[in-house]
Amino acid sequence: MIACFSLAVLMRRARSALTALAAMALGLGLGLAGGAARAEGPDLTATIPILDTDFAEGLHRYDGLSGVWSTLPRRRQLLSNAGTAAFWDTGTLPPDAEAAITPTVAVTPEGLSLRTVPVPASALDALRGYLARTTRDPRADGIAYLTGQINTHQTWAQQYGYFEITARIPRGKGRWPAFWLTSAALGWPPEIDIFEAYGKGIERTTRRDHRFNVAVHFDDVDMFGQSTLETDLVNPFAEVDGQPERPNRRDRPDGPNYAFQRHFDAARAFDADIYDAFHTYAALWTPSSIRFYFGPDPASLREIYRTPTPPDAQSPMYLIANDQFTTRGGWWEPFAGMAGRVAVPENDLAIRRIVVRALLPDAEIGAEDADPGDSVLRDTSGDDTLYPGTGFDVIALQGGADRIVFQRGPLPKVIAGFGPDDVAELIGYPFDGAADVLRRLTQVGADVWLPSGADPANPQTLVFRDARVADFSARQFDLRWPRALDIWAGDAARPTVAARPDAGATELRAPRGGGKLNDGGTPVTLIGSAAPDHFTVSHPATRIDEPARGGIDTMVALVSADLPAHIEHGIAMRPGVVLRGTPGRDRLQAARPGVTLDGRGGGDLYEIDPQARATIRIGKTPGHDLVVGLKPDDRIDMARTLSTRREEWWIEPRADALRLWLGPDQSLEIAGDPAALERRFFGAAGGPRRP
Repeated sequence: MIACFSLAVLMRRARSALTALAAMALGLGLGLAGGAARAEGPDLTATIPILDTDFAEGLHRYDGLSGVWSTLPRRRQLLSNAGTAAFWDTGTLPPDAEAAITPTVAVTPEGLSLRTVPVPASALDALRGYLARTTRDPRADGIAYLTGQINTHQTWAQQYGYFEITARIPRGKGRWPAFWLTSAALGWPPEIDIFEAYGKGIERTTRRDHRFNVAVHFDDVDMFGQSTLETDLVNPFAEVDGQPERPNRRDRPDGPNYAFQRHFDAARAFDADIYDAFHTYAALWTPSSIRFYFGPDPASLREIYRTPTPPDAQSPMYLIANDQFTTRGGWWEPFAGMAGRVAVPENDLAIRRIVVRALLPDAEIGAEDADPGDSVLRDTSGDDTLYPGTGFDVIALQGGADRIVFQRGPLPKVIAGFGPDDVAELIGYPFDGAADVLRRLTQVGADVWLPSGADPANPQTLVFRDARVADFSARQFDLRWPRALDIWAGDAARPTVAARPDAGATELRAPRGGGKLNDGGTPVTLIGSAAPDHFTVSHPATRIDEPARGGIDTMVALVSADLPAHIEHGIAMRPGVVLRGTPGRDRLQAARPGVTLDGRGGGDLYEIDPQARATIRIGKTPGHDLVVGLKPDDRIDMARTLSTRREEWWIEPRADALRLWLGPDQSLEIAGDPAALERRFFGAAGGPRRP
């Protein structure tokens, strides 16, 4: 990441400003919800639309480049908390095995169908082989059923908002479908269950007939590993025996987990048959509370439960809708002899509609203002350069030829008014050139999404409001310092062991889908693929042969080396290493103390890890460089031709950086406190501002 990650500022609902916000949002086509809230339904004022799909145009399956919905779990790990069932969809098994399996995800005239199906005998060996490669769980050999899910772990995660599903629940003891949110970062909890439902017994009743529950699960550790939970955390919106509700506690090996949870009998409480008819389940998640809703349709929702928002649930989450069958521990298994009637494709979780809305940020700032976190960022009528921060931002463009500088982070951005003369400068994104960006653009209703994928967590997608894919051109995207996704961490089925050359070998070739190659301390030629590759070089005579359009590649240098052509990212990984870049834009990273990074011009990114100590060499070469992670004991060595003209330097302070202009066509931007950086380079007197 270019900028240090920080949690988005907690958004406070400024009710007195709703009229102005509504006028601004509607004028820009942001779709701010207006009008009075229903007596019992959700108040969607000051929210903006993100996704509203009835699947009439298909699923928009994410294929690694474009799309919305992934149909396999994160990292393609198929085992869940089911007992004898695994998640599955195409793309994991050999073609002959997949052809024998009934699809678990399908679009039907009613919407989307998520199904549970038996594993045919002809596919069992292939499935169990895949599970053996991706998990050590002893349940793998007992898997007899496959279930379907959709999720946005590769494309969409947001902090707070409104989430709604209209669905019909499958029948049968053992069925356990859900619509829920979970952390976009790695690990669990948090989790918000908008519903978890239980299949009604066939021929025999169960104690969970007509039941569904809503919940928020959390623990006392936030995403930074800091304890956040007060010991007296209670739910002031619900009472138990006349006292505020206390969370349920469950002790686990890694510490206690907590949940505010409520179960409902839909037949008794709402006179609703959730198995014969579609019903709507929803949640409105804000910094202060989580409100759960239920009703026969979106227009008839009523609030059924409310909880405070725990500190652990104040970070981005992604969506999951899934069918499930059986349970780990065997507490919800089908009746004897009934599994064949319960696990049939037509007994599905049928989804008619899914809606997602985001909270409109409270802060409204101009092009020259510092971004406080989550904000509505507006340009002027002229040509502007805008710098959105790390929060959830709505960029509202009105005129001129604007440049918006995006640094890849954990939260999405919504851009309204992006025109043919505007440019999105993308820093740190996993895109191999502007042509690659165009391949990834996805039409989602009236909007265009540009997903970046997960790494294997925290996806970030840019949403261009009221746009068509065909209207975009390569000149609208300027990519700087791309960084490949860690495809090995993101795919449990991909081998992660770096290949080394055999004794006496003179070359080592990457597999077609990208590989990790290590010279093993011997002089060899490492040959890359058309996909992202990772090279480790520990012999000075080793050569790297990488194709020009060979994905975004990384070289780890254990000896002093020049970054080869077509390698975008170099990492100095041993003290004393000097890593030299190319004449183009390079990403050079210091990962150990006592290394030297020399970009050789062209506009480079220098990253200094917290545990590293680096010397950065800046020569007299046109280009605009960026330094991230500079500490007091790191050095910046200027070429003599630059140092002798120090009186001609000038500065351009920004909210979180200082740009040092070394000449009209050369600058060095340093991330950090601009006042402290100015004192470091110019002393107490400060430096001259850019004219």
